[in-house]
Amino acid sequence: MPHPLDTLDMESIICGWPGQFSAGISAAGSVALPGGDFRQVLLAGMGGSWMAAAVLRDAGLIAAPLRIHRSYGLPAIDQDTLVVAYSFSGNTEETLSAYDAARGAGLPLVGVSFGGQLQQRCQRDGVPHIRIPADPPHMQPRSATGYGIGILLRLLSRLSLTVPGAEAMLLRAVERLQTFMPAAREQGRQIAQELYGNTPVVYSAPAMATAARIWKIKLNENAKTPAFWNVFPELNHNEMIGWTRRFGPFRLVMLLDAEDDPRILARFRITQQILAEHGLQSTVFNVPEGSLPEKLLSTLLVGDWASYELALLVGVDPSPVQLVEEFKLRMRSQVAGG
Repeated sequence: MPHPLDTLDMESIICGWPGQFSAGISAAGSVALPGGDFRQVLLAGMGGSWMAAAVLRDAGLIAAPLRIHRSYGLPAIDQDTLVVAYSFSGNTEETLSAYDAARGAGLPLVGVSFGGQLQQRCQRDGVPHIRIPADPPHMQPRSATGYGIGILLRLLSRLSLTVPGAEAMLLRAVERLQTFMPAAREQGRQIAQELYGNTPVVYSAPAMATAARIWKIKLNENAKTPAFWNVFPELNHNEMIGWTRRFGPFRLVMLLDAEDDPRILARFRITQQILAEHGLQSTVFNVPEGSLPEKLLSTLLVGDWASYELALLVGVDPSPVQLVEEFKLRMRSQVAGG
């Protein structure tokens, strides 16, 4: 039985995350795709819908430049760019705007959603559409990244835009997630206990930047707490100075990969020491050893559990995002009212 606060059973969704990847791969296996010699990819998506592309890119599984667009319309792009309009609900207005811009420019296009207006427009326009096989259907977009990673990897693999053996590398990383699950939850619980009563600030090296950003997002949405993130070495040139005078309780979360550049590791140690002397405590998460996909997925899993356990500690339901829903209502009202 889920925790009484966990009304939509996010616990089971996190436990089932490893199964999403193969389901996503299967979903993209038979959809007709646009023809052409694509040299780059642009994914248009907001919120939880861009995460899968960023993880694939940072995991080194994509053989072509992959850009992520998080706004209305489209940036200037060449005709050899494949546009992927990705919206979990299918109703994200920025993504629909990007879809319309791609159609207007005659760009090769694929839609990815659970349904909604995006699916309807793809069917109307004869544009390939891949349906996210979300189970359960009520899951939040931020909890469905495994589906997205599988879908995008198979989509780009079919277009010869992935590195050799990319799917096998991903599935090995996913297999490891299954055995890592109990340890990941325990580590997440310990991190949540240390974060309780503090505003989290997540720091990482560049290789884990997407993981740090997603940790921040999961802490925002699951635990309903402010959270921030930044990356070494840049933060040593500016943000670190801001800790000279802080207002309110904060705690650093260091995503530390022992195999990183020794100079980056020295920055982790020295930053932690200096800020401790100024009263700022740190929680260090040691990234598990393994391939880059294994490191990224394992780190994301611990972040899921940390944000989930923190939600329960502070007494909130980890799934709903009332402020976002209220914002959408007001936006629709304002647009309708002119």
